[in-house]
Amino acid sequence: MLIKRTPDVYEKIRILGGMAGDDVLAPSQARSGSQSKWAGKGVTGPYSAPEKRPLAGVYRAAMPNGKFINLMRVMFTDFCMMDCAYCPNSIYVPRKRYAFKVDELADAFMELHRRHTVAGLFLSSGIAGSGSKTTERMVKVVEVLRRKHNFRGYVHLKVMPGAEYQYVEAAHRLGTRLSVNIETPTAEAMKRISPHKDFENGILTPMSWINGLNRSATGGAVGQATQLVVGAADESDADIFQRVDQLYGDWNLKRVYYAAFRPASDTPLEEKPPVPPLREHRLYQMDWLKRIYQYTSDELDLAFDGGGFLPLDQDPKTAIALENLDAFPVDLNTANHQQLLRVPGLGPTSAQRILDNRRHHGIDNWRDLTAMGVVRKRAWPFVVFPGQRPPSGKQLRLELFPEGARETSPSGPLPASTAGGAPCGLASSCNGCSLRGTPGHPA
Repeated sequence: MLIKRTPDVYEKIRILGGMAGDDVLAPSQARSGSQSKWAGKGVTGPYSAPEKRPLAGVYRAAMPNGKFINLMRVMFTDFCMMDCAYCPNSIYVPRKRYAFKVDELADAFMELHRRHTVAGLFLSSGIAGSGSKTTERMVKVVEVLRRKHNFRGYVHLKVMPGAEYQYVEAAHRLGTRLSVNIETPTAEAMKRISPHKDFENGILTPMSWINGLNRSATGGAVGQATQLVVGAADESDADIFQRVDQLYGDWNLKRVYYAAFRPASDTPLEEKPPVPPLREHRLYQMDWLKRIYQYTSDELDLAFDGGGFLPLDQDPKTAIALENLDAFPVDLNTANHQQLLRVPGLGPTSAQRILDNRRHHGIDNWRDLTAMGVVRKRAWPFVVFPGQRPPSGKQLRLELFPEGARETSPSGPLPASTAGGAPCGLASSCNGCSLRGTPGHPA
């Protein structure tokens, strides 16, 4: 005899919390390298530990200030009317679907919050009915939290593609941060993987509304983010970064997240090869150069090869430096802050330390530079100071990229250390990584 059973709220949290894992909250070391040692144990993400995350649906996220916050990351429903060819929640996938009721989800969150298990909410969803109807239900969840339970903490609220302005405005009024997943950089790319989505009116228009609300409204959400699925539509890195440049420049997005395509069972793209995680990592490095190092668009263009892709065998900062050798070597005793930031192996902190130390004495040895955080292995060919002379341009290329030291990958040549090395692919210890030290960023 078959007995049908309605899943309780904890089972829904387990299922819909797991399905929300494709929404990226931070650059993930687990995605960028070998599988995390916690994989398969119900714990995912770059900052996870089993004692820190005993419950499904709880994600320990890193904040910009270096602190951590436990978020309840969950989908309102995994029903979806969209046909995204890469997505395990798409209409193509034949499986049982689940959904919360508004008060059910709000009460479950508050129970976890009262137990000090979570401090904030990250709420996503499939599109059930329409983008407006789904966004309306999600907004009602947050409204219950704010008004009935008097919750004043962090809420990251996904706005569904196709949502009408009134629901976007309501989400902005109640949320802390909003995001619309753009997924692809162009309308043409979107047509290849999700013909039912309206890229211009369904995605870009709500994003522009959020930008306008951020600029004009007092109170409410304080930022906007988005996510791109890298490689699903066979777009180039240059295509991606042209869109990223527009998002940061015109709409002042706080963050763009990148997720390397991984095939999902029962989807039209299940036979498509996965995108190398190192490609995702290179995009995060470029993103850091854009946001933190303030590289211009013309400078960033130097990092792409003839096909519009970022080389996997060298980080973008080094690639740009090698294409702009006329700007090097940089004299560490006279260079300004912007010039120092263009040197591979120097970051914002080490550049400022050099400037601070120069007020008292000259820069004249590697011991002091290493203590300031300079990565000698990467910086020495591009800097000069008393007792330090870099090689010529031709010799520099031979020194950095000796022949015979590479293997190949589906996307191009890789250093020998990549096969079993660090997520950045530069060295097994990651000492040579240009973004060492922070999520998505080496030193």
